[in-house]
Amino acid sequence: MPRLLRGAALLIALLLCGCAGDGPAPVAAGGAFDLLQQEVFNPNCLSAGCHNSTAQAGGLNLTAGVSYGELVDIDPTNAVAQADGLLRVTPFAPGDSFLLVKVTAPGAGEGGRMPLGASALPPDQLEMIRAWIADGAPRGGTPEPSATPSPTPLPPSPTATATITPTPADTVTPSATVTGSAPPTSTVTATASASPTVTQGAGLTRIQNTIFTPSCATAFCHDAQTMSAGLNLSSEASYAALIDVVPTNAVARTAGLLRVEPFVPANSFLIVKVTQPGAGQGSKMPLGGAPLSAEQVALLTGWIEAGAPSN
Repeated sequence: MPRLLRGAALLIALLLCGCAGDGPAPVAAGGAFDLLQQEVFNPNCLSAGCHNSTAQAGGLNLTAGVSYGELVDIDPTNAVAQADGLLRVTPFAPGDSFLLVKVTAPGAGEGGRMPLGASALPPDQLEMIRAWIADGAPRGGTPEPSATPSPTPLPPSPTATATITPTPADTVTPSATVTGSAPPTSTVTATASASPTVTQGAGLTRIQNTIFTPSCATAFCHDAQTMSAGLNLSSEASYAALIDVVPTNAVARTAGLLRVEPFVPANSFLIVKVTQPGAGQGSKMPLGGAPLSAEQVALLTGWIEAGAPSN
């Protein structure tokens, strides 16, 4: 969506949110970031499976002390938002900030409205976010841990420079080499031994009907409208969306995984996500639903080992 139209759409959404009652409460210019952390992120975004330090859904960690560096001037993992040239937060430009899109009215392919599965943020909190961004997205009064090394004398501290402003690449690369490949290897080894009884006939049609359609291509998840993480697992799109496709998750990309690599379950992020994703690899799928059974995981593994046929 062109940036001008995006800004207009967000303005309309915010105005509509403010039409109820007496409208949003007054917000000090550029509401401080520590206030956002306390009143918006902490109570709404850090629940199990969401944007906490363990799950990091969408590759985003909104815990106190980390959230600012994860938002400001950072590219989103969502492919549609990237194509529109949005950043998670673009200082002085609420209309170019994906954070505001996600809490108001995300469009096709931009995932569900946040907080996922909960009531929309009230108008005063939406205005708090908008005002903070419009004022240049200042850090606010609470120092981030990343800023605490600054008292160290600058000349002899090249290592401090590397840690002052963490980015997703800084914070996730170390774990990629440890957790990116280890979880699928250990998990797949365990499931492969159980797969001989179900590998035969493990075609995409069976997987679509028994796994993707009932568990994944549901409202606000990987259906054609929401396409969470840019992934559409509806029957007409799932094959092309999976086979030899690079995942949007930064840790998985760094580890060299594909969503599905034919013949190689250990290098297929799909298997990681339904078994035991590591740090920075998001939540276990299906999100908020019952985990896949051992037989279903074996079915997926057997399909990939057979070359991930399209029928």
